[in-house]
Amino acid sequence: MTLPILLHVGYHKTATTWMQRSLFNSTNGYCPIASHSEVFGNIVRPHGLRFDPALMRALLEERLAGLSPGVVPVISSEILSGHPFQGGHESDVYAQRLFQIFPSARILISIRSQMRILPSVYMQYLLRGGTMPYDRFFDGTSEIGYFGFTPEHFEYDLLVEFYQNLFGRDRVFVLTQELLAKDMQLAAKTVAEFAENRHFAGLQPASMRVYAASYPEYAAPFLRRINHLQESTLVPTPIVKLGKTPGGIYRAAGYLLRQPPFSKLLGGRKPVSDYVRQRFGGYYDASNRRLADLSANPLDLRSYY
Repeated sequence: MTLPILLHVGYHKTATTWMQRSLFNSTNGYCPIASHSEVFGNIVRPHGLRFDPALMRALLEERLAGLSPGVVPVISSEILSGHPFQGGHESDVYAQRLFQIFPSARILISIRSQMRILPSVYMQYLLRGGTMPYDRFFDGTSEIGYFGFTPEHFEYDLLVEFYQNLFGRDRVFVLTQELLAKDMQLAAKTVAEFAENRHFAGLQPASMRVYAASYPEYAAPFLRRINHLQESTLVPTPIVKLGKTPGGIYRAAGYLLRQPPFSKLLGGRKPVSDYVRQRFGGYYDASNRRLADLSANPLDLRSYY
């Protein structure tokens, strides 16, 4: 019997890469059945007037037919939670599209304390070629017809409730990155239980390797200025092209700034985190309290306040 599809929809910067590489694989009783590019091409990219759920449904039915009994089919792609640089305004649309394609799916939503995820999102913005300082990035935009960062995107209760209304409360599971950091085995076990994955017998030591962190926050002023001089996703046509972000001078500068003497002189400085705490401290408290009440599984959100 093929189990219902497990849809892991993000958020970005919540150990999604680790889950895709080290958790959702055959060793742990999962079978990924669609790549990022297939998710983008069939669910995210289509214009609303051209979206056809039958195309993705047909692709997946073919792959589901070849699965071994008891293996959990999974799709993990953080782009399904919406783009954080643009306020995640499309997250509800993607949820509705997913329901049209897989109405019986189980939904996994991974989250992280907003005071930690917002600085990480900004550092990811730089990695994609962004040039705005962090205060300007978090301002978003008031330009009519255009989107930028919006803090509402990280009011997790809104998206969790939206998925619950579509798929049912008991079919939506919320996983905190904090639990992953504290007890990776326990976090993986709770996800397996939610997915009814009876093949999962615990993570192997090789699966518990943590991937490299972002460049340090104190490097942000240097990195964003370098982005003015390199081609990137966000700056495709710089006046002067000295490589391509995240490679070239950007990577070299990031590496050097991680080393002594910079790491010794500046290692304690976290200017982006300091700014986020000053600007957004307390903003998400009501949302987090509501999330704890909404969630079908118990959540420890003490570090979120």
